[in-house]
Amino acid sequence: MSSSTPSSPAPAQAPSQHSYSHSHSHSNHKPIHIGMFGAGTVGGGVYEIIMGRLGNHASLSLTNPSLRPCIITKICVRDVDKPRTFTIDKDITIVTTDAQCILDDEEIDIVVEVTSSGVGTVTVNANANVNVNANMRDIVLGSLKRGKSVVTANKALVAECLDEINDTVREIHQQNHQCNVRFAYEAAVCGGIPIIHSLQSCFSGDIIHEIMGICNGTTNYMLGKMEEGAEYEEVLNEAQALGYAEADPSADVEGYDVRAKIYILAKLAFGITVPDLSSIPCMGITQISNVDFEYARLLGCTIKLVGTAERLSEYGEYDGALSVYVAPKVVPTSHLLASARGAGNAVAVKSANLGISSYTGMGAGRFPTANSIVADICRIASGTGASVHPFPLTLTSTNSNSNSIGMDSPGPGIEIDCDYLAPFYIRVSFQDELGIIRRVGEIAERQGVGISTILQNPIKDRFMADFVVTTEECRVSQVKAMCEDIGTQDFAHCHPSITKIEG
Repeated sequence: MSSSTPSSPAPAQAPSQHSYSHSHSHSNHKPIHIGMFGAGTVGGGVYEIIMGRLGNHASLSLTNPSLRPCIITKICVRDVDKPRTFTIDKDITIVTTDAQCILDDEEIDIVVEVTSSGVGTVTVNANANVNVNANMRDIVLGSLKRGKSVVTANKALVAECLDEINDTVREIHQQNHQCNVRFAYEAAVCGGIPIIHSLQSCFSGDIIHEIMGICNGTTNYMLGKMEEGAEYEEVLNEAQALGYAEADPSADVEGYDVRAKIYILAKLAFGITVPDLSSIPCMGITQISNVDFEYARLLGCTIKLVGTAERLSEYGEYDGALSVYVAPKVVPTSHLLASARGAGNAVAVKSANLGISSYTGMGAGRFPTANSIVADICRIASGTGASVHPFPLTLTSTNSNSNSIGMDSPGPGIEIDCDYLAPFYIRVSFQDELGIIRRVGEIAERQGVGISTILQNPIKDRFMADFVVTTEECRVSQVKAMCEDIGTQDFAHCHPSITKIEG
């Protein structure tokens, strides 16, 4: 019977405020080290969740034994002295302005990017080896090439650089099969809703026909208030005061934020990239008035700003080109998108196997967005990250049935056609005179637009009145041409507002 002399006990250490255990007896328990760029609202939420819940091996072994503990060891910020909305454990986490400090740290496994820089600049140490004007694209690519997985909430970065980043990840995997770096971006679209992971993992045996969503909480909040009777400018000021809208609200109210997000969702849902983000038709909410909600109610509908990517039907169902666009939609109150209230988001996916599946939740905010980032970190830490390309197959022909797909097909793939077909709602503001309805009908006929219904509330002021025309299905280019013509008429106060009608 053998015996051994016990070693002297290690000096006791006071536990940190996050109760992180520094001793791990098994390699699988070696903590994941995280370097984070940004320490604002979302970054604070990520730090609190990671350090409060995922850094303690004892609790993880009970709740998720396959997940290694995670700790944030370094944070890169513009100003280390800026007051934070969360407490940083300085015994574990170093705060720096030097981006290279994270990039060159071989102990860091995952880089988290939660800056508000878009693809713009971040502050780095002037003595660092990276350019002082380093941008987040360089940070992401540099991290991946150093064997670090990257998690980001930066929709602008993902929309602009996703193909390049995916190609970089694929090249790294081809060069080193043991290197399992991942690029994850769940929080870049719809904040706390797990739509990215769902598209990457839950539709592998399915064929998606359409994806559409309310992807901007600011505009959804504003439209909700306008539905209650408030005017646009009043609601915009309120949204800015609450911190929902920026001082320059154009990214939200003009639809550019939604455009970047539907660009990303279209890539995931259909496996192709729209060649130019700016080519996606984009109509915001600046022309929407509370009077539009009065007419929408007459139709049993409400109005939402929606990003859409859908296969058009040419010879059969959903066998045609892909149409991607952002526009206000008149949606029935029974539609799932109508249920998104306040700053909430909602996404609907129509597919061959599942029919319509829906995802709703908070689209922004400290902890909803942080939760999505942490979910990506956990998937990487447990080795369950999704594939770079969930749909790498290409269609053999744009005119073939959607089921006709092949791994090595030389076919042209899905065509892009953003001149989409739909019925439309058109509101005309006018000064009353004889023959206006007749003239609008003649203009519609010239553009090949069929009129379905005409709605008009009682006229209270003949110098400032409105009526609404709903159209049969036609192309958006036809409706725009029709409205441009109406806008030049002497009775029209302004260019008519256009809203797509959702069935």
